[in-house]
Amino acid sequence: MSSDWLLGADRHETAADHIYAAAADLITRHGFDCLTVDTVARHAHCSRATVYRHTGGAMHLRETVLTRAATRITDVVDRVMADHTGPDRAYAALTVALREIRTEPVVLAFLSSEHGPRAAVTFAQSPALNRLAAEFTGSHPGDLLTTTWLIRSVLQLLLWPTDPDTESLLLQQFLLPSLSRRESIPERDQ
Repeated sequence: MSSDWLLGADRHETAADHIYAAAADLITRHGFDCLTVDTVARHAHCSRATVYRHTGGAMHLRETVLTRAATRITDVVDRVMADHTGPDRAYAALTVALREIRTEPVVLAFLSSEHGPRAAVTFAQSPALNRLAAEFTGSHPGDLLTTTWLIRSVLQLLLWPTDPDTESLLLQQFLLPSLSRRESIPERDQ
């Protein structure tokens, strides 16, 4: 990767970062459903061709902005998980993840978008998200039944929130015990 003499950084990477930042700003202000290449180009003060050249189309913009937000959340959860073990680790990971998701403007815009709930179901099938769910809970990455249960449970808490005390009880009395019971069940082909 060669460095641009004027920018002191890679020009393509700098342009992409600028365009993704503009897309994220538009998403948080106007929602996921309003994002188009034209609106991003205007907001980033560049041409449509520049947007396509450095970041791809609207779908790729949405996915990358959402992935960047998810990475920020994951980094926070990883730092918290480093200090916990056993069942406490899963509870800490889930409570911190829920808190961080609820404060991340891009994810909130995604969940409240017209296609958010339907897209969340598709997103829940992501291999990367399943690996992350396995890591959070300490379950086997190949145990798709457990990770699917966890992801769908978290989505349920996000899409149909309850008060914090009830959420804590739901996690402690139902979700976490169901995950620990799963560890004693032999894996089956999935």
